[in-house]
Amino acid sequence: MKITGARQTRFLSAPPHDLIGVLLFGPDRGRVKSRGAALASILVPDADPAFGTTLITADDLTGDPAKLADEMSAMSLLGGGRLVRLRLDHERQAAAIAKLIKSFDTDPARAEAKLIIEAGDMTPRSAIRKAVEAAKHFAAIGCYAANANDLREQIKDGLGAHKIDITPEALENWLPLIEGDHALAAGEIEKMALYKGYGKSDGALVTLTDIQAVAAGGQSASIDTIVTEALSGQIDAMDASYQRAVAGKVSPIGILFGLQRQLLRLTEASIAMGGGQPKGQAMKSLRPPIFAMQERAFSLQLDIWGLRMLQRSLLECQTAERAAKTAGAPIDAIVSRLLLALAGYAAKRR
Repeated sequence: MKITGARQTRFLSAPPHDLIGVLLFGPDRGRVKSRGAALASILVPDADPAFGTTLITADDLTGDPAKLADEMSAMSLLGGGRLVRLRLDHERQAAAIAKLIKSFDTDPARAEAKLIIEAGDMTPRSAIRKAVEAAKHFAAIGCYAANANDLREQIKDGLGAHKIDITPEALENWLPLIEGDHALAAGEIEKMALYKGYGKSDGALVTLTDIQAVAAGGQSASIDTIVTEALSGQIDAMDASYQRAVAGKVSPIGILFGLQRQLLRLTEASIAMGGGQPKGQAMKSLRPPIFAMQERAFSLQLDIWGLRMLQRSLLECQTAERAAKTAGAPIDAIVSRLLLALAGYAAKRR
């Protein structure tokens, strides 16, 4: 059977008792893995920790085609349920696996173990996927990149499990940083929960400041601030930020690399605009996405810096990098001079 949409959540939390196996497939391998782990504890809650689970790979079946059938039919020696986890990196044994699924579906009493198949993306023509979707005692569940609504629920549920709340502003600024990657989202939620003390204090709340401090893509605020101020023409503010960062042991080379990354992103957007894309569309097409709080500054920088000057600035960055890597070079001064030159140009163009 094929499980889609909202049915997936209900199915995964309470699969039918006569279910023999589940095929988890799709491009989001993080979701495949996490769902497989969660489903294993539900399908076989009494599996012996040492002997109750058997892991088989696609290459195992290449060397021993009968291994899957043998493991599915083998009885537990120590009592309790048994689980077989089949991880497929290829489908060279697809015909044999499909035949086995049809066989157990026709005679479910033969199955002494539950089966979880974890695979990458499969087309509707896949023999394994077709066999599972046509079966009564097997289920196929596609695992695709999480959209914004999925991630909102994942974040709220993940933090809520630790009695941690999140402000709407923080939530909306966090989503673009993890959108489309379930595994990254799960790791980021766990990291944020740890940062907030797993909600041990009453009223634990994730704010925008927490996102900037902890979230992937939201860190390095001091570097981002320096680069933004330089490319936006804020000479005095940039110089003060740079001096504070260096005094705080932020690497000038790290700041230089941050500047190069921003110039490259501006160049990419500028080229897209030169090809006819509106500015807003060119900005939205960038990956990773622009942090929401930086969109206005990025838009201003696109107005200030034409493609020719962006390319020239990148060359100046490369020159500064070579000079900074020379033995005994005054790295702080080299990077500072470059930043002041760029900020001075931007200030005249505002």
